Amino acid sequence: MNVKSPTRTTMMRLVPPLAVWAIGRILEMPSVKGKVMEIDGRANKQKYDLGRSLKRGVRNAKSHITLVAVGAAAIVAGVGLMAMSARES
Repeated sequence: MNVKSPTRTTMMRLVPPLAVWAIGRILEMPSVKGKVMEIDGRANKQKYDLGRSLKRGVRNAKSHITLVAVGAAAIVAGVGLMAMSARES
């Protein structure tokens, strides 16, 4: 027989909102706020740096389109040579 006690039911209803409140209070502490802002700053800086790096790469590729074409041709030739050597053995 599975009978739930009123105390257990009350606790099950009370614990989740209490946990959310406690976590909110912890996150509002000045020392925790500072650390969270520091982590956010680092994440945003990495995202910003990645965006700049991608833009720089695209700009470099556009200005050196012949080198990009030669590199792509070399890759295709290399893949073709590997395919030929795999077929012959």
